[in-house]
Amino acid sequence: MWKKLILVLVAVVLMPGLGYGQDPKAVLDGVAKSMGDVKSLQYAGSGAYFFLGQAVAPGTPWPRFNLKSYTRTVDYDTPAMRDEFVRTQADPGARGGGGIPLVGEQRQLQAVSGTQAWNQVGDAPATPQLAAVVDRLHQLWITPHGVIKAAMKHNATVEAQTEGGKKMTIPVALGTLAEEKEAAAKLQPSDVEESVGLRVEAITPELARSLRLDNAKGVVVSRVAPDSPAAEAGIQRGDIVREVNRQPVTDIESYTEATSHLTPDTPALFLLERRGSSLYVALKPTKEG
Repeated sequence: MWKKLILVLVAVVLMPGLGYGQDPKAVLDGVAKSMGDVKSLQYAGSGAYFFLGQAVAPGTPWPRFNLKSYTRTVDYDTPAMRDEFVRTQADPGARGGGGIPLVGEQRQLQAVSGTQAWNQVGDAPATPQLAAVVDRLHQLWITPHGVIKAAMKHNATVEAQTEGGKKMTIPVALGTLAEEKEAAAKLQPSDVEESVGLRVEAITPELARSLRLDNAKGVVVSRVAPDSPAAEAGIQRGDIVREVNRQPVTDIESYTEATSHLTPDTPALFLLERRGSSLYVALKPTKEG
């Protein structure tokens, strides 16, 4: 769906210039220049919103929250986006859904950087949100400046179509954005994930700061499958994997290497870091890693 939105928006922007037979690149360069060719963007506001799909019971309204403040910051070069907002419960009598009951003000942060995403509520440690990467990057690229930058990045091409003797539409062909493609690939379960029920992602400097880590070594648990060996062992989302069977884990590559030797029904020893403390857990893979 996000690709279609980009196609339509780019087509609308390009229509006037292409009427004069201009080269698509020249048109995009001109549009970018007229818009300021910004590297980053920030806007803020306040108001209210409804928590989509979180009604406390079928047929009841979605929970409503007041937004005392809202700020979105976009970095097109990384690409990265950061939403910071403060919310309060709008209806004191609401019975649940979307985090209700909510006492007083709640500060939230929702971010994406490259192929990683995370949330943070108040002063609690950040939690990875791998499944949110594609949607958040989608939101970044469908901003007015993002549409143009995406088209320029992928050398958009155009074709004038004729209906009834008149040129009516100009479809634009864009390649898949690399960040979204990589993020979507990460959502596919690996052999290791299916074996132990554990999904991890790399720790970037930005994520390390959000998780309040001293360094970016290791990998962070982004998902634990229900009723999996990892869940039964007590592993939690947000845990940092430091070792697997005494082999140090410093990044995705070393984690992949360490877990490639796991065998079914043979206990594997994981060294984790959780909220500043270290702990060992043992789990039994269900098949070859």
